[in-house]
Amino acid sequence: MSWTVQPLPTRGPLFEGAIGVYGRAFAEPPYSDPDRGNEIRGRLQETHSHRDGFLAYAAVLPDGQVVGMIYGYRGSAGQWWHDMVAKQLSPDLTAKWMTDSYELVEVAVDPACQAKGIGAALIARLLAGRTEATCVLSTRIDSRAHALYKRLGFEGVTEMAFAPRGARFYIMGKRLR
Repeated sequence: MSWTVQPLPTRGPLFEGAIGVYGRAFAEPPYSDPDRGNEIRGRLQETHSHRDGFLAYAAVLPDGQVVGMIYGYRGSAGQWWHDMVAKQLSPDLTAKWMTDSYELVEVAVDPACQAKGIGAALIARLLAGRTEATCVLSTRIDSRAHALYKRLGFEGVTEMAFAPRGARFYIMGKRLR
């Protein structure tokens, strides 16, 4: 299977293909959330795409089918995820991981195309040339994604839930410089 990684616009057919991939990926266990694609559409278009350092990419087959997507932006105080994580960390860990960070916000690969290097290629493209000191992300502890992140050099920072009685997440980070 060959694919290319292309910039992902926030409107149009490539974007709709990426939202479809995202929805299919998160409809699977442990997420089991078939509406998640619709939820991310608004956040991505209306909020996240306007943040400093926003980048988005799609993995696209030669026939134009989108099989993966990723996006991120520069983390800063005042952003919900950034503040939730910083609140859980000691001052030293906050300084180390969150002060000058790039947040890998979402990555999804079509379930039929997983374990073929697409996720790793998308992450490499997203982080290429970043000037921030670190990249940080969260991933559910009951998903397989943390194995990919660990293989790519991310390490565990902490473990937390974002909601009372909610799923537990690993917060992971990677030094970029």
